[in-house]
Amino acid sequence: MKKIYLFVFLFPLSFVSQAQDIIGKTITGIKGITKTVNEINAYSKMYDAENKGKIFPLRPELELPDELPSINSENRPFSKWPLDAPNLENTASRINGVTQTIHSNFMATDFSSAAGGWPPDNNGDVGSTQVFIAQNYRLKAYAKPSVIAAAVTTPNGTSTTLLAAPVLDVSQNNFFRTAFAGVNTTDPHVRYDRLTNRWFIISMSTNETTNNYLLFAVSSGPTITGTASFTFFRIQLSSFPAGNLDIGKFLDYPTLGIDANSLYMGANIFLTSSTSFSHSSAYVVDKSDMIAGTLTITPFSAIGTSAAPVGFRIRTPQGVHNDDPTATEGYIVGNTAFLSLMAFRKVTYPGGITTLGAEVELSTNTTATPIPQVALGTTGGNLDAINTRLFAAMIMKNKITGASSLWTAHTIQVNTSGVGSSTGGRNGCRWYEITNFSTTPTVSQLGTLFNNAATNPRGFWFPSIAMSGQGHSILVSSSASAVDRINIVVAGRYRTSALGDLEDSTYATATTSDYNPFSGPTFVNRWGDYSQVCVDPDDNMTMWAFHQYCNTTNSYGVRAIQLKAPPPATPSALGTISCGVGPVIGTRTTPITLNGTSTNNSEFYDPGTGYTNRLAVTTTGAGVSITNILFVSPTQITFNIVWPTTLSGTNQTLTITNPDLQSVNANYTLPNGCALVPINLIGFTGKGLDKKVQLDWVTENEISSDYIVVEKSTDQFTYNEITRMSSIGVNGGNYQHFDNNPADINYYRLKQVDISGAFKYSNIVTVRFNEKLGFSLYPNPASSSLTVEYAASFKNGIINLIDATGKRVLSKKILETNKTILDISVIPSGVYVVEITNDKGLKFQEKLIVEKK
Repeated sequence: MKKIYLFVFLFPLSFVSQAQDIIGKTITGIKGITKTVNEINAYSKMYDAENKGKIFPLRPELELPDELPSINSENRPFSKWPLDAPNLENTASRINGVTQTIHSNFMATDFSSAAGGWPPDNNGDVGSTQVFIAQNYRLKAYAKPSVIAAAVTTPNGTSTTLLAAPVLDVSQNNFFRTAFAGVNTTDPHVRYDRLTNRWFIISMSTNETTNNYLLFAVSSGPTITGTASFTFFRIQLSSFPAGNLDIGKFLDYPTLGIDANSLYMGANIFLTSSTSFSHSSAYVVDKSDMIAGTLTITPFSAIGTSAAPVGFRIRTPQGVHNDDPTATEGYIVGNTAFLSLMAFRKVTYPGGITTLGAEVELSTNTTATPIPQVALGTTGGNLDAINTRLFAAMIMKNKITGASSLWTAHTIQVNTSGVGSSTGGRNGCRWYEITNFSTTPTVSQLGTLFNNAATNPRGFWFPSIAMSGQGHSILVSSSASAVDRINIVVAGRYRTSALGDLEDSTYATATTSDYNPFSGPTFVNRWGDYSQVCVDPDDNMTMWAFHQYCNTTNSYGVRAIQLKAPPPATPSALGTISCGVGPVIGTRTTPITLNGTSTNNSEFYDPGTGYTNRLAVTTTGAGVSITNILFVSPTQITFNIVWPTTLSGTNQTLTITNPDLQSVNANYTLPNGCALVPINLIGFTGKGLDKKVQLDWVTENEISSDYIVVEKSTDQFTYNEITRMSSIGVNGGNYQHFDNNPADINYYRLKQVDISGAFKYSNIVTVRFNEKLGFSLYPNPASSSLTVEYAASFKNGIINLIDATGKRVLSKKILETNKTILDISVIPSGVYVVEITNDKGLKFQEKLIVEKK
């Protein structure tokens, strides 16, 4: 990697606030026209058939006057900021890889599918379920592929077979003509608003030479289907409040950003559709009114003028996109009439009145007007790179640091060091991160994508940049040279990259075709006006870039490029898992701190509330669950494992899934010794001896046993302790006890108590001294079968099983034997009474417990 060593003094980028706030004059009450997608598709299909094979070259781009020499006394000849003092690294000349991996990469539209229109002026956005592409002559919406599914790709050449039929596939003109007959449109922009789950589209009309229209559309919901709809609006410049300097002129190059409150747009205003630049203006549209079916718009004219007086220098204003639901003010940003100088304005709503804040000027490192871009195979004229105007601007909160910042980019001419220079001989893409935009706007870092070759350098132009919630950024642009055809390049930086640096970049396309579509010079230098990079609204991680390239001879293709974030961090071993808290028998809750190792910026991530997809942790194991998941840092998360003690000692697997559904696994073992299980009872018997009862039982595995209680009952309902015996020890053994005061009928059970206080009961043993007074049951508790033993006096009697409600659930006649076996497999668990009625009509009862295993 080539290094250029510069010894410099470091000083902050300065700003100056100019002029006063402007109180807006709002227009309201313009009703929308709603059309279903089925109606829009049908209208466009009919019109497309009528115009098949026709070619629609657009008018030449209306040009702004060249920027004036810099008025910034601190103009800095550096290609990045801040510097890696004392040396400057030319990282942008590396063309090897990209920070976020290209996953899906498909042809969204091309020249043939756009009814032969030039240029595409393309952009796009991604929603919760779909990807939307907007360009001159074509609007399309596709199903959104996942980064864990097979990548969706189409060849770099002509896309004659589209992907699965797009849910929306219409001419841009016909999209708006469905509501406004005969209108011709250009310069479309599309944005998905995460906060309302709506698609917003704007455009401008070209039928008029002056007083043309601004056009708007908003979807009925997040997913475009045949039965979904768009509501359309338009307003003509002549309808603006008296004194507005846009009246009687021609609006061109509208821009779009959306936040929690409004749509923010900018435009360049010309005297007519074919004459010179007059000024730049901005427009604020109430978002909630638009969704409700009414257009409420506040125009601010002449915020940047050709003469560029102090406080009115902003040109080609970019409405700033911001998905923060707590935003209370909006923003407009743009270049100015002077090189190396940007301008910034806030939009506020004091007392419900839309107000444009005073202009704040931001000095930058040296910039220079770009040159027409040379490209291999473009022999009729170089490609228009227009001027130093800023392209799509967006604000995103870095969820790791908690800081929000504004990102934007533009094309400038640079030299071999990446420094802006009017004699540099190559185009580069300058990008900016602006912080403190709500107080004292500051350019906290900037960088330049360029090529430092001495001869035939690659040029980069028409960039867009965006940052994900992880703090990673992606820049997309066109790239070509005298020895390279027109392709799409993607560059990126990590949150952890050095300030001002781009990491390696890569090409998203590899065309071998020439681009020289016109035989004459009229439109040969048109290429396009902008591009767009967006962040997936569901996961806040995946990014999408929309740009154009030469897909086949004399044709352009517009590609949708999905960029997959790095995977989750590699989990470290969980180590020894504690027993946690909870009852010793049943379910335990174990708190876990899971650390991970980051490799190539792999990390855990959670975007926070308000997003469809969140960080998730799941686990194997029947009855095991995960609760209280908390994102701590990119390499640490915490959660609870809730697990049944029956799984003690078993091996399980955790799955940690980032919001984009990429996941990693971690194996762990549930601990032993957490469930203090009562002793294992091998047998428990009792027998009558003269006037006492002998009880015997045998145990094993008395690991946690404390003592054993012998309990006695004469009715099977009330039991009393008659003795307590300490546990023998770990291995268990033989126990014996004598009851010297038995009744005629005696019921005994053992209560086995652990050191934790947990306990369980044994089976019931019955001992009788008068056979005529009763009968015996075993086992008790019983599960599938029950044996009833009785004396000869019970022969020819009846056995009934009665439930807790007094209902007889089973009955069987006693035969000439001393016992009867009952099938109770279908009898549910519960407490029952076994009743025997002998042939004399006398009744005897015993309590039975049924327990299903």
